[in-house]
Amino acid sequence: MQRPPLYERSPLYYFVAASLLENEEYSSREVREITRRVALRKKNNPVDINDAEFKNRYRLNKESFKFLCNQLKQKTSLKASSRISLELKVLCALSFYATGSYQRLVGMAKYLGQTTVSKCVKEVTDALVTPAILNTFIKFPYARADRDVIRNKFFAKYGFPGVIGCIDGCHFHIFTPKKEVEHLYYSRKHFHSLNVQMICDSDCRILNVNAKYGGATHDAFIWENSVVNNYMQSLHRNNEQVWLLGDSGYPQRPCLMTPILDAVEGTPAYKYTAVHGRTRVAIENTFGRLKNRWRCLCKDRTLHYAPVKCAKIITACCVLHNLAIEFNIPEPEPAEIENPNLTMTISEHIFQENTTGDGLIRGRAIRSILVDKINRLHT
Repeated sequence: MQRPPLYERSPLYYFVAASLLENEEYSSREVREITRRVALRKKNNPVDINDAEFKNRYRLNKESFKFLCNQLKQKTSLKASSRISLELKVLCALSFYATGSYQRLVGMAKYLGQTTVSKCVKEVTDALVTPAILNTFIKFPYARADRDVIRNKFFAKYGFPGVIGCIDGCHFHIFTPKKEVEHLYYSRKHFHSLNVQMICDSDCRILNVNAKYGGATHDAFIWENSVVNNYMQSLHRNNEQVWLLGDSGYPQRPCLMTPILDAVEGTPAYKYTAVHGRTRVAIENTFGRLKNRWRCLCKDRTLHYAPVKCAKIITACCVLHNLAIEFNIPEPEPAEIENPNLTMTISEHIFQENTTGDGLIRGRAIRSILVDKINRLHT
C-alpha cells in the first residue's frame, strides 16, 4: 500500500515554532527571576544598615524615615503590594531623589528591577504631593501667632523688621517637552525648565511652593497670580505690617519689599539694601540646600519626564527638605556638580512697570518708612 505524501512545512512554520519556544523560555526565565527577587526582598532588610550609611543613601535618618512611612500610611493611598513593602517603595523613591539615577539603586539592591523602581518612585511621588501630606509639611503662616514667630526669628537673625518670608523663583532643568508647549518652558537662560516659586523662613524651611509654570514665565507674573499674593494683600488691608522680601525681579508692593538699586553708598537707602540682601540670602540658601540634599534636582541631573511629573518630583523633594529640617538631619557633603550663588541679591532680570501704579506708590511709601527704621536700628 502506498504511503500518503508528507506535507512540506514552510519556513514561516519553523519561524513561528522557534519564536514560541523562545518566548516560553523567556517567560520561564522571567518568572524565575521575579521569584528570586521576591525571595531576596523577604530575606534582606534594606533598613538593616548602620545610621551613617542609611543617611548617605537616603538623606534621612531612620527616625524620620519611620515617621514619613507612618504619615504616608495614615494620610495617603500608598500601600504595600504582595511583593513589595511600603517601606521599600519609599526607600526606592528616596534613593532616586538623592541621586537622580535608577542605576545606583538597581545595582545596590540586586533584587529590584528598573521597572519596579520606576513604579515605586511614581507611587511615592504621587503620595508625597497629596494635599494631606503637603499641608502637613509645607505650611504658610496663615495664623497670626505663626507669623509672629517667623517675624521675630528674622529680626533676631538679620535685623530686618516685619519679614515673614523670602521669595524667589528657581529654574529646574527638564527634558524638552512636546513641541506644541515647548515655548512655555524655554527659559531666558537658554534651556528648558520649570520656574518654581518658593517662599522660605529664616531657617530655610519652605513655606510655600508653586511649580505650575514653565521657564518662560517671569517671576513677577507667577507672584501676581499666586494665592499667597492675594493673602498678603488681605493682611495689609487689615493693617498688619508684614511683608516678604524679593529681589529686583519682583514689583515693589506694600507686602513685598525689593532692593533700591540706585542707592548711593553711605545713605540710609544703601544700608537698607545691604540689610535686605543679607536677609534675602535665606532663599538662595534654601535652593542650595534643597538641591544638595536631593540631587535629582541639580543642574546636571535633568529630569527626563513630562513637565507635570517634574513638578510633582520637585514638590515631593520640598516636602522631604522640610522633613529633614524638622528632624535636624545634617546636610550631606556639598556636591561638586552644584555651586549655587549664595550671595546673589540682585535679579538678572529687573522688573519694569508703570511708575504711576497705586500698588507701587504705596509700596514705595512703606519702603521709605522701613529705610528710616533700618537706618536707626543699624546705626
